[in-house]
Amino acid sequence: NSQRELLRESRLHRDLLQGDFGDSYSNLTWKTLLLLRWALTCCGGAPFLLKADDDTFVNPPAIATYLSSPSTPKKLYLGRVHWRVAPNRDPRSRHHVPAR
Repeated sequence: NSQRELLRESRLHRDLLQGDFGDSYSNLTWKTLLLLRWALTCCGGAPFLLKADDDTFVNPPAIATYLSSPSTPKKLYLGRVHWRVAPNRDPRSRHHVPAR
């Protein structure tokens, strides 16, 4: 079955990270936390961590140039921040944020 094939791939190449939850938009937070825990445990000495989704464009040469600059801050988070945007309260939206 598929799970058995994934386990075999993981043991052979050690290139899979799998959590105990479905792969869905509503579980993106869990997926990100799994990645961050894994990175801290297995790559704690890594100077950088890149997390991108399949719908994200990443320009590795530009990122490498920026990160190798002497003026790059020691602690840095790059991402999109939505300023002055009210939470979406529509329960039909995938961006829904419950009031409680």
